[in-house]
Amino acid sequence: MIVLSILAALAVNQWQESRGRAQRVADARTAFVNEIRSNQELLLSESYLPHHRRLRLEYDQIVKAQIADKNSFFETGVHPTPLRDSAWRVLSGTAVLMDLPPEIVLALSDIYRAQDSLEKRNDGFLNAIAAPRSDRETPAYVKDVTSSINMFLNDLVPAEEGLSASYKHALEKLSSPNAPSWSGAKEPGSN
Repeated sequence: MIVLSILAALAVNQWQESRGRAQRVADARTAFVNEIRSNQELLLSESYLPHHRRLRLEYDQIVKAQIADKNSFFETGVHPTPLRDSAWRVLSGTAVLMDLPPEIVLALSDIYRAQDSLEKRNDGFLNAIAAPRSDRETPAYVKDVTSSINMFLNDLVPAEEGLSASYKHALEKLSSPNAPSWSGAKEPGSN
């Protein structure tokens, strides 16, 4: 009787731990869904990806026509997208991430790596273009900076579009009722 009660207590304890882990995984999924959805909405808002697409078209035309840059790149700003990564920073070093299915962890890792790459790309370009120069008013500089802006936008827009597609894919995986989840929680006595 004592042995049976100890085994039953261990089974109940294991079941409770499994349920706790499953709840933490569910909470992590919710945190990722909320953060990714927020970042996707921000990226697709008028001030970011659509703004960069308009600038890209304009600078493609400027470069092809070899006309002077109208400085539209700087009229309202470049608008680097301030994407959030709090859920990833908080949860990536925890055991909860290890309880998520590998395909979800890989999708999340790709998303946050792409976000970091975008941030570095924006920072690098903006630092380079803002560096003090004595030849800013020369036609050669204007032509060179126009080409640089065009190349930057030709890299930035596809990267942002790819990130948006990654957001969509991850949200489908994380939000699907059939989405794989941690399956360690079992009822006591079940096999």
